[in-house]
Amino acid sequence: MISKRRGEKVLSTRRTLYSLALIAIVVLLVRGVVFQVYSPDDKGGDAPDRWLTIARNVVSGQGYALSTYGLADSPRPTALRGPTVVYFFAAVLWLFGDHLWVIVAAQWMVDVGTSIVLFFIALEIFRDRRVAFVASLLFALYAPGFIFSFRAMSEPVSVLVLASFTLSFLRALRQPSTWRFALCGALLGLVVLARPVMQFYSLLALPLLGWMLSWRWRQALSSFVVLFAAFAAVMMPWVVRNYLVFDAFIPGSTQKGKPLYQSHFALGQPDYLSRQGTDKSGTALRQVLESHFGPAPDSPTIWTYAKAKGINEVELDHIALQEAKEIIRAFPGRYVVLSLVRVLRFWFHHRVIQFVMSGGRMKTPKVVLTAVVNATLLGLALAGLVRFRGTWLRPAMPLIVLIVYHTVIYAATHAIGRYSVPIMPYVMVLAAYTLVNLLPGTNE
Repeated sequence: MISKRRGEKVLSTRRTLYSLALIAIVVLLVRGVVFQVYSPDDKGGDAPDRWLTIARNVVSGQGYALSTYGLADSPRPTALRGPTVVYFFAAVLWLFGDHLWVIVAAQWMVDVGTSIVLFFIALEIFRDRRVAFVASLLFALYAPGFIFSFRAMSEPVSVLVLASFTLSFLRALRQPSTWRFALCGALLGLVVLARPVMQFYSLLALPLLGWMLSWRWRQALSSFVVLFAAFAAVMMPWVVRNYLVFDAFIPGSTQKGKPLYQSHFALGQPDYLSRQGTDKSGTALRQVLESHFGPAPDSPTIWTYAKAKGINEVELDHIALQEAKEIIRAFPGRYVVLSLVRVLRFWFHHRVIQFVMSGGRMKTPKVVLTAVVNATLLGLALAGLVRFRGTWLRPAMPLIVLIVYHTVIYAATHAIGRYSVPIMPYVMVLAAYTLVNLLPGTNE
């Protein structure tokens, strides 16, 4: 009897390894093929978001710095981007050199890691290798996500650290222990240092722990204390560094006021539901700055103006944040309506929603594919929750909370299509369960 059980365990382990190897091959093969046929204009080692630029300055000895507002001057200390992604790129550059293929290959290996972690997330919830395999396969084939691995972007690393946190959280809830919750807190810190939008998630951790642990509050409180202590320990060096450099409390980044202002500066205008670009919002913010600090005729952009007036990135972001809050207070009804539109932008790509609302010609038809794929995955996930729900719903609650959390935060602030990429793997897990249940011969 014992020998039979050991044989079954070995067979199960072998099947799992075969599944993971196949998934890894698919991840690399699909990205390699698509990369070869992808438009050259869409490739490039660096990107406007500047993670790689900061990493290059770190490796070259210029510190965690960036040229002021992207201008061609000496790099200055910055908190525009958090360190998780930056130091990943810095490690890649230091170990393998500064080449496009090195950066791209490193991000593909990160995607392999994510696909494996996602396999175990699905296995943790559904206890079914078929669901786990399909979820990982969906991730491997999800083009709206993996195109970000063709440039130095934050998405690949952000998705991996968030998935790692999610898996550790699920296992800590199933088998509570001090070290597991400490690991959860540490990983959550890395997530926030990659994507500051997650900095408020720790506030949801306590009620979620209470519910998942059947309201055993003593255990929930002690687990939360361990989780939060590890979270704070990971965050502390970044927070202290920013306070010493900028004399300000910056737990995430200096990139919250400007996006919020961009989303809301036009609330008083008739076309407030139209998505406003950075050029228009920059012009409007420039006018706000001139009302406070006076004109600067030889400074044509908001960046040159800020430099001319000695306004650093923290001060500029703070001004934009305060202006955005004032506008929202002045138009609360329009803010609510716009937030509902942002839900659609978040899940179905802002360009598609803009096209539907205003008509005209779709200049980038490939974003329509994003909307179709996302709608299909969301539909399958919802079908699973309604048609095939069962005992798995409770262990899946952390995934559902993550999905709702991101939707609410981005709906309330600023949303574009790429922001849904880090959360789509959890939609895929639920969609995979529906797909497996729809297979012929599958028992409900």
